[in-house]
Amino acid sequence: MKRSLFLVSLVAVLALALTYPALAASPSAAKRVLADDGGAAVVLVRVSASAESVYGVTIKDASGSIKDIVAPEGWVGVSSGSNVIFRTSSKPIKAGTTLGFRLVTSNKDAGLTVSFRDDVSAIGTSTKI
Repeated sequence: MKRSLFLVSLVAVLALALTYPALAASPSAAKRVLADDGGAAVVLVRVSASAESVYGVTIKDASGSIKDIVAPEGWVGVSSGSNVIFRTSSKPIKAGTTLGFRLVTSNKDAGLTVSFRDDVSAIGTSTKI
């Protein structure tokens, strides 16, 4: 009896150890060009939450090519040309879901660095896309 209880406990601990990295995964981001007329391009940045809800997204563009932004419903965005901050207090990106943020840029190929926040502090690691 003790041996079977030990084996069940061991299997449970191993299963938890193997799934923990997936549960603690950082949010992720991906970039896709939606339109390009030669002078300006619309870029969609899709942010996916894995374990924690995302309440804030910061996008940095070292080339300073961001001309305009479109925040999703329930979000507010502020742009300085090289930095964009999107925030919400009521419509976070919940674990397992994805939300798109639109940028109008003069450089569709510019590398972007995306970082994430929960309702209080930074979460995960920044992602280069």
